[in-house]
Amino acid sequence: MKATLKIWKPIKGYENEYLISDEGEIKGMERYVKHRSGVKMIKEHVLCKRMDRSAYWTVRLSKDGKDLTFFVHRLLAGAFLSNVFNYREVNHINGSKEDNRIENLEWVSHSQNVTHAYKTGLIGIKKNCVEIINTCTGEIFPTIKEAAVVHSLNYSTCKNYLNGHRPNPTCLRYKRELKVA
Repeated sequence: MKATLKIWKPIKGYENEYLISDEGEIKGMERYVKHRSGVKMIKEHVLCKRMDRSAYWTVRLSKDGKDLTFFVHRLLAGAFLSNVFNYREVNHINGSKEDNRIENLEWVSHSQNVTHAYKTGLIGIKKNCVEIINTCTGEIFPTIKEAAVVHSLNYSTCKNYLNGHRPNPTCLRYKRELKVA
């Protein structure tokens, strides 16, 4: 198997501090920075990435004593993809937010991004929408909101009952939780 070399490019706005590879690795360059005790030398190192609550890879970059968090896919697109129409959003072509390969990223308008999300089923009909059942009556509700309205409950209260954040005095349960004997 043939080994491929990583291509490293400077991150826009952080040209003297950080590089990004075509594989999405971010490297801090060796440099001197101001420190409360004077000047400190930082050695070259690869930064750790984190996944945020929305399943996007993020990284924290520091410059002039200020730390900011960036989406890795946006840094990749900024370094490796041309943006001739000056679009503001980066789309994951295959719909997987974790897949930051260059060939899976493209600059798009907001409208194009939303259209892509509907076409691929990422938004629209809720994929993980779970029905609610009243175990006392057998009545099934397609959403928490509908169950809450019928039972004269506040939506948030009903959701807290169902998610176990508050003791549930009702017969309402997520349908998926019920085990068929």
